[in-house]
Amino acid sequence: MQRMKRALPWIAAVTSGVMWFGSCPPSPFWPMAWVAMLPLLWALRGADGKRAFQLGWLTGIVATGGGFPWIPDLIVRFGGLPAAVAWLVFGLYTLYQGLIFAFITSGVNHLEKYWPRVPLWASLPVVTVAVEFAFPLVFPWYLAITQGFVPTAIQIAEFTGPTGVSALLVMSAALAFELLGALARRTRPAWHLAVPAGLLVLVLGWSAWRIRDVRDSLKDVPHVGVAMIQPNIGIDDGRVRFFGEHQVAVHQHLSVEAERLASSGQLPRLDLLVWSESSYPYPMRRDRLEDYEDPPGRVDFRRIRRGFSTPLLMGATTVDGDGEDAKVYNSAQLLDRDGRVLGRYDKNWLLMFGEYIPFYDYIPFLHDFFRAHRMSNMTRGTRFSPLTLPGTSTTKGPRDVRLGPLICYEDILPDFGRRAAAGKPNILVNITNDAWFGASQEPWQHLSLAVFRSVEARLPMVRNVNIGVSTFISPTGELGPTARAQDPPSNPQGGLHPVRFMEYLQGQRVRPMDTPGLFCLDEWPQGCIVAAQVPVMEPSSTFFVRFGNVFAWACLLLAAAGIGFRPARERLRRIRDRLRKGTDHA
Repeated sequence: MQRMKRALPWIAAVTSGVMWFGSCPPSPFWPMAWVAMLPLLWALRGADGKRAFQLGWLTGIVATGGGFPWIPDLIVRFGGLPAAVAWLVFGLYTLYQGLIFAFITSGVNHLEKYWPRVPLWASLPVVTVAVEFAFPLVFPWYLAITQGFVPTAIQIAEFTGPTGVSALLVMSAALAFELLGALARRTRPAWHLAVPAGLLVLVLGWSAWRIRDVRDSLKDVPHVGVAMIQPNIGIDDGRVRFFGEHQVAVHQHLSVEAERLASSGQLPRLDLLVWSESSYPYPMRRDRLEDYEDPPGRVDFRRIRRGFSTPLLMGATTVDGDGEDAKVYNSAQLLDRDGRVLGRYDKNWLLMFGEYIPFYDYIPFLHDFFRAHRMSNMTRGTRFSPLTLPGTSTTKGPRDVRLGPLICYEDILPDFGRRAAAGKPNILVNITNDAWFGASQEPWQHLSLAVFRSVEARLPMVRNVNIGVSTFISPTGELGPTARAQDPPSNPQGGLHPVRFMEYLQGQRVRPMDTPGLFCLDEWPQGCIVAAQVPVMEPSSTFFVRFGNVFAWACLLLAAAGIGFRPARERLRRIRDRLRKGTDHA
């Protein structure tokens, strides 16, 4: 019996971890996140600092281990490493990320010890936000990820970013813990619990009103017709001949089909096509400012526009220079109806070991290893510049439309999203290559984090992912027509000469799916067209865009002061007492 009693706090910590990853996308059990901290808070009763750290760490290990199970498979399939090594890396990664919860519980325990009058519903949100904001991660995520597809829960991000939603989640759990404690003790709940209860009601009520308000405002702005091409083609592993040629041909064919849908009235209008990151497989020189042309009697497979003329935003690798000294960029390019390059944006935030190697120039003896494992060393962009599509036809007449490009995981970075919005785009456009992850949880988790960029800036986002999830995100954070993530099917026509493959595609037609705005091919690669009318918003001037992470900085400063001030004062007092005793003894 005593053994079971000692085990209960650890079981409760595990339960909290399970509730956190159980509420994470694509799980439909997001309501659990509002009370996921409850078992852990129960386990922390009477715990000292060491026990609080251990219990929080256990919760964090379970939450992150269960929340990111796609990582080992990614390492095995595309890192070329043995499964044992992949699971070792995943274990270390989980131990590290689990520290987020350990620092939260330690901080709350510390405040409870030195500031006992501060209620849990206040200390827990402050410490949680401080840790989320300060903890270093390659791929930043927040407890708010659980609410990305719940519009009413995330509207406060217009002021706070995602950390405000995290604060609401743990505040709700703290409130429930205090109310259940009062019920168990058969005492009246403390009067101050009316404050968090009132805040939750106020914020959620305002959120419901704000959604309606933003929806109403969208009726008065011009719209443009956008079609995204989701080819559902995987990663080129070098084993399939003509892989790149087939990839371009599929994008071209689906683009032609999009124009056919528009001309037949199945799409109300078509003003812009979007191809995803890595959609164009050939390195393109940066001094080339127009599309390739077919020479007489031949086909140049590098040609981008074949059979369609709608302006195009596409992902491409661009090159400056020649040979080993060439600089390579991960770029987004905007082409007009005549195939001229109107503008280019270079990815600013490159992925470590995927797109750049730290200290690459100092370790030449490892360059062959990096190339063998497909680790690139690209040059990062140094500025953000919207891409302007001049004189675009909209529902309210022609106007210049400014597109704010975000490449890959730049759409999960609040500060970078704010920087992009400060460039005064009318529409955010994210192009992503998630073919590494297939139909796992990752594409949905990535999307859930990206949703916050639209709410923070009150801008729509066109989000095109090569294997899904491709969707349109409203300024309210609501999703429009969506193509789900897929495991890329193998190509039964692999190795077929590109000209023959183009002829094969000509016989295929997309058909409408049950989701409005979604049209897909029945045969390989089951590629999709995802289309919608996108509002052309005025440049963003929200609180978050203007002032940034004020809320997170305030929580960080409060947590640092609360955790550091009183203990420092106590230590100074003890030192002073020792000095006085020494003086008296002398």
